Formats: sequence, C-alpha cells, structure tokens
Amino acid sequence: MIELLFLLLPIAAAYGYYMGRASLRDKKIQSQNAHRTNYLRGVEYLLKHRQDKAVDRFIAYLNEADPTFDSRMALGNLFRQRGETDKAIALHERLASNAQADESENELARLELARDFLSAGLFDRAEAILLELTEIPRQLRPAASLLLKVYEREGEFEKAIEVAQKYRDTLGDASSLNLNEYYCELGSQAQFSGDFDKASNYYNQALNIAPQSVRARLQLADLCLHTQKTAEAVKLVKESYEIDVKSSLRCLEFLQRCYPNKADPNYRFALEGLVRRTRSAGAMVELAKVTEQSSGRADAEVLLLDFLKEKSNLKIFAALIELRAKNTDPQINASLLQLKSLMDARIASNPQYCCERCGFESTVLFWQCPSCRRWGTLKPKDGIDGD
Repeated sequence: MIELLFLLLPIAAAYGYYMGRASLRDKKIQSQNAHRTNYLRGVEYLLKHRQDKAVDRFIAYLNEADPTFDSRMALGNLFRQRGETDKAIALHERLASNAQADESENELARLELARDFLSAGLFDRAEAILLELTEIPRQLRPAASLLLKVYEREGEFEKAIEVAQKYRDTLGDASSLNLNEYYCELGSQAQFSGDFDKASNYYNQALNIAPQSVRARLQLADLCLHTQKTAEAVKLVKESYEIDVKSSLRCLEFLQRCYPNKADPNYRFALEGLVRRTRSAGAMVELAKVTEQSSGRADAEVLLLDFLKEKSNLKIFAALIELRAKNTDPQINASLLQLKSLMDARIASNPQYCCERCGFESTVLFWQCPSCRRWGTLKPKDGIDGD
C-alpha cells in the first residue's frame, strides 16, 4: 500500500504543476483580454468623438502594458493632455533621471518635461531645461521651437527674437513668420508707452521680414492716425485689404477712423474700393448708410437690394429693414423696427471671428489665437450671420 502511495506522488505533483500552469495561463489570457478591451474601447471612443472617455481607456491600457520607455512617455503625455500635469511631471522626471536609460531617452524625457512645465505655467523651469537641450544638436529643433513658445507666453518678445534669429536656419520659414509677430508685439508695447518713433521702427522691421504682413500695416496705420498722418494711414489700409480680403472688418474700422466726416466724398470712394475687393457685408451696409446721406433713401435701398441678390446676409437684410421702416406708417414701422432689433441682437451675440486652425470663436480679433496659440489664424466668419 505504501509503495502505491509513493508511486502516486509524482503523478499528483505533475497534476498540481499542470493545474497551476493552466490557472496562470487563464489569468494571463484574462489580463490580455482586458488589456485588449481597453485599447479597443479607446479606439471606439475616439471614433465617436468622445475624447475624455478615450483618454481614460488609453491610460488604463498603458498602465497595464509592459513598462517600456515608449509606453511610459505616452502615458505621461496623456496625463498632460487631460490636465493632470502633476502626474505628467512626476512620470517624466523619473524617466529623465533614470541612470540606466539611454542618453537619448533621457533627452526625450526632459523635452516632454519642459512641455509639462509649459502647460503648468512654470515657464522658468521649462526655460532652464530647453536652454540646456538647445546645446544638443539632435534636440535643437524641438527645443528651440518650444523655447519660442515659452517666451511668447511670458511676453518676452526680445528674447523670442533672439532665439528665432539665432536658430533661423534650423527653424525654417516659421521662424520668419514669428519674427514678424514679435516685432509687432514690441511695436504695440512701445506705442502704448508713447514712444511712437520706436514703435514705427518695430513695425517697419516687421515689414522688412514679412513684406506681405497685414498686421504690421494696420498697426502702422494706427500709429499714423495717432500722429495725424491720415493719407498714409488710408494707403496702408488699402494695401492691407488688397493683400488679404479677410482683413475686411479690421480695414473698415480703420477707414471709419480715417474719415470722421462721413459726408466726405473720399470716404465713399474708399468704401466702394473696400466693397469691390472684399465683398464684406459690413462694408456694404456702411456704404448704403453713406449713400443714404448723400443720395437719399431710394438709392440706398436699391444698393442694398443689389447686395442681397449677390450675398444673403443678416447685416444687409437688417439694414434694408431699417430703411423700409422709414417709408411706412407708424404701426408697420414699429413692427419692422422690432424685427430689426431682434436681428441686431442675433448679430451681436454671434462671434465675428473664427480660428481657421482650431475653430475657436471670438467677438473680437486676436492676432494670436488664445486656444491653439497660432498667429494670424482668426478671420471673419462667412455665411448668413458672418461678414
């Protein structure tokens, strides 16, 4: 009997080993299935434009993945994207200080750490890292590009100009475009402080770098108006809308400032040029108002009707209703004016500008989009309730 038990012991041990391996295999399969499910769910949420849910799933996926450098870098970037910059900073700091990692991996981790600090508003810490990375040739381009963003956010445009000029060959054409904006920003600061000569110098430097710059022209036109150089301002405004028809609203504002006397024939001539070039609804309405003053309501109404045939727009329609209200009996007049007030409220509540890159909308013009931080991307909206 005892001999039989000794014979069964190896069999029992083998069976136990087999069952243990099978259990581990099942757990591993379950883990892989859960891992795969998180990834697939993340993709599904992305396809359904549910970004927050997708980020949650991808974070769960990366937490379960093998702790490779790439997966941890991706996890840190997802933390930053979701606004959890403290977690991103902690993760990227560990990666950047890992003595066993390759030197190139440490550099990439430091670059992402600088992005974390930039996102968190810790500009001085981001700057310190990036200045070190610009000394490493293989990290020069991304580090210099990020350093420009740091100086932009800090408003240190003189430092930004220095970096853009120093690494111009590495950064390429984008550096030239940014230089134009930086000089315009410095010009605005000088003009605000009353140093008009310095401001003029900055604006002209911007034009030397970017001869087609609408912003530099319009800010120079603003400076000309402050120094009573109206004719030069008008010339700059005309050049601006000839270069970019989407600068119509801004150009209209400047023409209104250039001609405080709306009965001036030159004002009507300037408006006709703006309408002819840009087909701006705002300029069309302003031209109709000037026509009413000089030629009468009938001519203004004909003009607006012609504009409406060409362009369906609420601004033009509201101006036509206002004209029609002046030719009717008081009861109808009150109804038309009430309708116009509703349309005016609708027009005023709609953002006039939209970023061509990220879709950010605004009622005022920003030279740099507050959302995506791109320069010169906010343009007047098109369509029935646009310009």
